[in-house]
Amino acid sequence: MFVLWLCLHFPKLPLEALTSKPSFDEDCLRVVIEANRVITCDDAVEALGVKPGLKQSTVSGLLSGQPLQLLSRQVEQEQRALQQLTQWTYSITPTLTLWRDDCLQLEVGRCLLVHGGLENLLKKITTELDRRGFTASVGIGPSQEAAWLFSQSDPSPMMDMRIEGLSLESRLSPLPLAHITDFPKDTAALAKAGVRTFKDLFSLPSTSLKRRCSREFTRWVDQLLCRVETAIEDFYPEPEYSDIIWLGYGSKNHQELALPMETLLKGFAEFVRNTQLETQHIAWAFLPVQGVHTRLDIHSSECHSDLNRWLEQSLLKLDLLTFDDLIEGVQLTACELSAAQHKTQDLFLESKHQEPLSQLIDRLRSRLGFQAVTHVYERSEHLPEHCSYTDPNQFTAQISNPSITQRPFWLLNSPQPISQRGNQLYWMDALEIVRGPERLEDYWWSQPSSRDYYVATTRTGQPVWIFQDRHSRCWFLQGIFD
Repeated sequence: MFVLWLCLHFPKLPLEALTSKPSFDEDCLRVVIEANRVITCDDAVEALGVKPGLKQSTVSGLLSGQPLQLLSRQVEQEQRALQQLTQWTYSITPTLTLWRDDCLQLEVGRCLLVHGGLENLLKKITTELDRRGFTASVGIGPSQEAAWLFSQSDPSPMMDMRIEGLSLESRLSPLPLAHITDFPKDTAALAKAGVRTFKDLFSLPSTSLKRRCSREFTRWVDQLLCRVETAIEDFYPEPEYSDIIWLGYGSKNHQELALPMETLLKGFAEFVRNTQLETQHIAWAFLPVQGVHTRLDIHSSECHSDLNRWLEQSLLKLDLLTFDDLIEGVQLTACELSAAQHKTQDLFLESKHQEPLSQLIDRLRSRLGFQAVTHVYERSEHLPEHCSYTDPNQFTAQISNPSITQRPFWLLNSPQPISQRGNQLYWMDALEIVRGPERLEDYWWSQPSSRDYYVATTRTGQPVWIFQDRHSRCWFLQGIFD
């Protein structure tokens, strides 16, 4: 097991954080401005001679007559973009950190086998960054400082130095010291002495280096060459998740929207698996070319992290949507994440393929609506019309009270009067009492109720539940047995 850092440097982050949404005007030249100077620009603008540091007025002069779009730098959006990238890279390794303002450092030495080797990992990273609309130069080294330096140079040295058979000093030697921007006084002093590359730096005796440079710089060099150990801490992401995919075109087709939804859910499933989190609620936002986005909330009857369940529910509810405008982006958000509760499975369960009740409830609610599927709960009351209630917001399995097994499951909303002719009771037909009475009394403090309940049958054999009010002596129908 060896330490190997992979640095992702995002040189165009100020631009890509602002323009992750695909532009339908591909001919537009985009430049990011801060304090009236160029921070970064797209490749087409660089080809016309625009470089970071130029004044805004100079850019306007160089690109006179061109379709130019000047964008103000938004540091908050850059940080938000980096946070979303850390959520994704957490699926690669738990050991990662933000580096400066435009880099991510990933320790991948301990997880190369999981990803099938360095080459496969680099392909995965490149593909995912392209999908997200980010450009990154990659550097690999045994220290964070080395990986960062390689990411600042030609991105070709992306192979493990063990594979190349070159020492770290050999790989660093051709790089200019001008890459180091944190120690301007030290690099200036070295330049006066003719030390302009790392090869020149490594040829200096340690005593000479310590005499010419600050203690901080010499320690940085020691960290660069792995002469001192640095603490490695695992990254702990925030218990929330958000990701977005832009189609690059507008569409109302549900099948075309289903593919990015599945892709987003795969990333989400990887995130919750690595973080040991789960949720009961996810939210979709369908972003139109113009106008207000359409929100779609997906609720589950229990917390879980099952990709297929979330996808099935989402697609069922998607079929019920109609879009007024073309959709060009899909966003997934989950902000109610909690620690996963691992459930113990019964090894002797016979029906291994039986669908869980909660999954069936989620499917029915997705088709019929959240309020259409509910659960009947018992309440400690004597009168039947008050001893049960429904609640769609919870589904908890309860054991039925044995005292209620002799009562009908479904009760009328309100008792219906039963006609009486002499000693014969009638409800759609003549009734015959077969069992009872069962006396129930309640509400003595307000409106006293006293009833005698009986099980009766019609001439066709249909059992019903009836009672006589002991105060009025009138008969009523309370429920019907299955």
